[in-house]
Amino acid sequence: MANLIVEHEWKEKNKEEAFKVVGSIVEMAKNSKLPAGFKLQSIQVLGSENKAICNWEAPSKNDMIGLLKQVNPPTKHTVFEAQKLF
Repeated sequence: MANLIVEHEWKEKNKEEAFKVVGSIVEMAKNSKLPAGFKLQSIQVLGSENKAICNWEAPSKNDMIGLLKQVNPPTKHTVFEAQKLF
């Protein structure tokens, strides 16, 4: 499993749609409906900056990128692989 940070940025005009996508992903996580191998750890939203930072466990960085392509959120997103220290 990989520990990943996904940074999302959106334009102000896409804010409502971005929040809808985030809300649906949170609901999927709460109801254990995410694809096998994916676990959402946390989401931090920096509303004044139109940015969200999501922490995931996923099979790999490439798998996360593939999932993002399927979901196609209305954001510019970057995936970082991180080592969990604590």
